[in-house]
Amino acid sequence: MGQIEYSLKNIGFKQLMAVSLGHFTNDFYVGIIAPISVYFAYKLGLNLTQQGLISVAVLVFASLLQPVFGLLSDKKGKPKHLIISIVWISVLISLSGVINNFYILLLVIALGSAASALYHPLGSTTAVTLGRRSKGTSLSIFMTIGGFAGTAASIVGLWIASKFGIEKIIFLILPGALVALYMYYSGVQNVKIDTYENRKKDNIGDKIEEVKKLNLTKKSMFWLGILLYISIMKVLGGRFIITYGIQILTLKNFAYGAALLSIHLLGIPIGTMSGGILIDKIGEKKVFIFGMLLSLSSLTLIGYGSSWIAAVGVGILGFCYSLTNTVGVLVSHKIIPDSQSFATGIIMGIPGGIGSLAMIIFSGLADANGLIYSVKALILPFAAATALTYFMLYRRNQ
Repeated sequence: MGQIEYSLKNIGFKQLMAVSLGHFTNDFYVGIIAPISVYFAYKLGLNLTQQGLISVAVLVFASLLQPVFGLLSDKKGKPKHLIISIVWISVLISLSGVINNFYILLLVIALGSAASALYHPLGSTTAVTLGRRSKGTSLSIFMTIGGFAGTAASIVGLWIASKFGIEKIIFLILPGALVALYMYYSGVQNVKIDTYENRKKDNIGDKIEEVKKLNLTKKSMFWLGILLYISIMKVLGGRFIITYGIQILTLKNFAYGAALLSIHLLGIPIGTMSGGILIDKIGEKKVFIFGMLLSLSSLTLIGYGSSWIAAVGVGILGFCYSLTNTVGVLVSHKIIPDSQSFATGIIMGIPGGIGSLAMIIFSGLADANGLIYSVKALILPFAAATALTYFMLYRRNQ
């Protein structure tokens, strides 16, 4: 134990940066599929339904499997599995460009996306462990660096596919291998995280029996449900504006919607980092309430504001809802303190899946009544989520 504590004290930041770079790499490979899916369609002659199945495969295997991998990580997870997952996802996703059969392509993308479901809960737990007393800052670094991956994936993926052909995606195996090597030589595999297996090895005694099962009480389930609802509304609100923000601003006669959406996207990693730092300074509950109030205000500006006011709402919304990204993970750890990877998997995976699927409802409202109406309809359930943050900070010792 003394050797591990010494290691963390001296190279913890180096390991944190390696784990965070792995997060960026992981999200890069997941994010590259959507922008280049049209090139799969050109190559294989896919119809819209088949293209949709590719998106569903990524969604289900990358998001909804996170609680499963989180539970497994709590039992026997090791940070070396993070390195394995980077190799796993980089090889399979890079191979997708040379596949000539739709069903094999679907299988490879699904299996590759599953590596992302492993990386997020285990990586978050490792980042929190490395943070020691600055858990908010440490986790926000991990999440912020990963947050830049989506933009990079779109730029790089489209550039390769359009200029050199979809088959050349296979060369992206190389950066994945380099990141995996960097993580290994940074000592990521030597970090000791809190798992059931490690507790048994440390001979904790009677406490071993207490962690053999999740021990989810009705109170825990209640607060977890509340936290999930808040997180789903954040995902839904963010993805709705990212998808339709330019069109909404066009309807409000604002000519620079693309620029405002770029500001919105840039605000996401900045907000995540800022929220993590604020948590360590003023506490989780204040950041949670403040971030959600700002998000609700921004959404209201978009729905009810005139041209420039709505533009301000679109521009600042990404920053506002991202302030609470780190809060959601840390609060989930308080709800299920003995199974932190499982808790992270739930709060990072399920809202991403359900929030994306809920887009269908509000997209339907937009088709029937217009985009502005749909934004206004979204404000009510988002306001309910904001109100719940006032009560939402569950602690086991309460």
